[in-house]
Amino acid sequence: MKKRKNIIAMLTAAAMLFAAGCSSFKAQAAEPVTYSVIYSSETPEGEYRADTSEFEDPDFYRELYYMKESIKDGDLVVIYYDGSLDSAPVLDLGNVHLSNLTLRQSDDISIVNAGHIDECFLLAGTSSVINSDISTAYVYDAITCNLNKNVQELRLSFVDADEMHSDINCMGVVEHFTAASEAYTRYDLYHFEAGSFSLLSGDLSTPEEKYSKTPSASAPQPTPVPPSSSETTGSASAPSAEYDHVPKTGNTSPAIWLLCTSLLCIGGYAGLKRSKIL
Repeated sequence: MKKRKNIIAMLTAAAMLFAAGCSSFKAQAAEPVTYSVIYSSETPEGEYRADTSEFEDPDFYRELYYMKESIKDGDLVVIYYDGSLDSAPVLDLGNVHLSNLTLRQSDDISIVNAGHIDECFLLAGTSSVINSDISTAYVYDAITCNLNKNVQELRLSFVDADEMHSDINCMGVVEHFTAASEAYTRYDLYHFEAGSFSLLSGDLSTPEEKYSKTPSASAPQPTPVPPSSSETTGSASAPSAEYDHVPKTGNTSPAIWLLCTSLLCIGGYAGLKRSKIL
């Protein structure tokens, strides 16, 4: 009877250990969420919809207050603005680290505040002020933009070099600037001093002593050529690369190993008891 009670006690402990392992190891990082934000004369305070990057019926949108309560690091934001307001809309996201910000439509100036942006897509025809450090800004000619913090990579894509019209100013440093089409590279420059970068109607007006024509030995190497504007929609809804290394549901859980270890212990314990009895 005593032997049976000991085995039952061991099985109960193993079950409790397995349950604790399941509850601990099932926790995983939340997937990034894409928010589409709409500004217009009908929605001057802005509204949003989660899990989509496309403009849809605004009757199904919610107030921005709820988005600001739930947005987290790694999420994506897509902005639409038809230019119908008397003053520029301001999307203030505090210190949130966005994996992607895309301006799909901005017929007048849109202002965005964020802690950091990994990839910023400014599509042709948009006007904006971005108050955030940016890892890579993809610009599709022609745009108007003030980048008020540091930019690691600034990449302007155009179709015809004789018809570049973008106006871009940066108040921070720009580590690497390229302006290129599929067939021709007009600018490929490095290490712009803080507040010196200025592109007016497609022409760089920064004095040559304020930037370098070659990368330094310690400078990061350029990343691949940016996607075309037709591919940007897919990029806007793609999860950030930082999530690739997070264990996903379906990975072998350490709880299984705990259970196997517990069963081995029980088997060993039973074997020892049997050998003592014999």
